[in-house]
Amino acid sequence: MNNLNFTVVIPLFNKAEHILRTLQSVEWQKYPAAEIIVIDDGSTDDGPAIVKKANMKNVKLVHQENQGVSAARNNGVALASHDYVAFLDADDQWLPLFLDEVARLIVKFPEAKFFATRYQIVESEDNYCDAKIKLENINPKGVILDNYFDIASQGDLPFTMSSMVIERSLFRSIGGFPLNEPIGEDQDLFCRVALNAPIAYSPNIHSLYHKDAQNQASKTNVPSTECGFSIRITKEARKDIKRSSARDMLKYSAAHLCHLAKLNIGNGNFSKARTLLSDPRCKLKPKHLVGLYGLSWIQQTTQWLANVIHYK
Repeated sequence: MNNLNFTVVIPLFNKAEHILRTLQSVEWQKYPAAEIIVIDDGSTDDGPAIVKKANMKNVKLVHQENQGVSAARNNGVALASHDYVAFLDADDQWLPLFLDEVARLIVKFPEAKFFATRYQIVESEDNYCDAKIKLENINPKGVILDNYFDIASQGDLPFTMSSMVIERSLFRSIGGFPLNEPIGEDQDLFCRVALNAPIAYSPNIHSLYHKDAQNQASKTNVPSTECGFSIRITKEARKDIKRSSARDMLKYSAAHLCHLAKLNIGNGNFSKARTLLSDPRCKLKPKHLVGLYGLSWIQQTTQWLANVIHYK
């Protein structure tokens, strides 16, 4: 296990307030990272200067013109010196045993090329909550997760960009991150991994996903139309609708549509939400959207929209 080397890729764009905390969480790993590549994607704040001033061992700071997070991550992998690449967003954190746990998964599941752990969500400074992941009777020592789409369609994703490691050969073979897609690029990668390789998974929490961070893309860029990954996985499911995973893929895309509708309602974009909910896939009514009084969240929202915008 001690012969495994990890490259950590951290995309950085205007995260001066958080980047030192993120770097320290890598520095404090029980199993040390061999290489840390910070890709500054044209930051206009002091983030890059903070990285330099930290003067941490094995940290390489690379500057590029602003191209987006996908290009930053792809460039980081291209520069990586080692076979196992860990991604860490510049406002998230690892707990001290993250890389140690991943190393154990690599040894335990040699057939896998993708490794991930459960995570905890930080809503605010004093509010930590477990992600709502549909996991049942999973061995705490790890498993091969062969039902990603089923799990992801019923609650929170089983892992995030900051709680996974991918073998470089797999990353290259599936084409890396899609460019010019500011939202959902992470799920695009997860979908292609799930379709092409075994996923080794630990149900133990080793990462913190910060929803309290400033300048989050999920808050500032709420899409009004379906994201690319959902369109592509729906197309994949419809190639062979009879296969066992096809319905789970469609449920996964339905959950995405409902999530976007909820975000658009929060922003007052009621007509956009109505359009999203009118998609036939939403009739699958993912179980995690079941609300009060036996009505699904979709039914409740549609009724509410009918009252607000006179939709029948």
